[in-house]
Amino acid sequence: MNTWGTLLATATGAAIALLGQYLSKRSEERAKTVELLMEACAHVAASSGDLLNRVWEERVLNLEGRVVDWDLASHRLATARIQILSQDAGLLAALREVNDAGQALGAYWRRGNAQEGEYRSRRDRYRAALQVFVEHSSRVVGKHLERP
Repeated sequence: MNTWGTLLATATGAAIALLGQYLSKRSEERAKTVELLMEACAHVAASSGDLLNRVWEERVLNLEGRVVDWDLASHRLATARIQILSQDAGLLAALREVNDAGQALGAYWRRGNAQEGEYRSRRDRYRAALQVFVEHSSRVVGKHLERP
């Protein structure tokens, strides 16, 4: 009977160790995913704000080529990361709106001869979309961070 007890204790100890390793690895993977999601959301928010600033610089300061030099490729990469890492419908809808509003503003601005009212309308839509995106990002990332 003593041999069976030793075998049972050994098997139980091994199972506990394996379960601990599994839970630790799962926790690390979740933390990495949340970190990537947070970085991608921050990148979209920052690059969107940068686009707004670049349009302002061209409009008010008469600096040429600021909008053309905006890094669209890195913005698209961050967008793709969010789409891959999150299934949150609110966040993805906010992401689509910020990208659609940014595209509408950028395309209108690059055509030249922007009318003040139309420009302000597109700019305000983009700003509002960006604010909603930041709020959804904060909620989604915060929710992931609260989970053990």
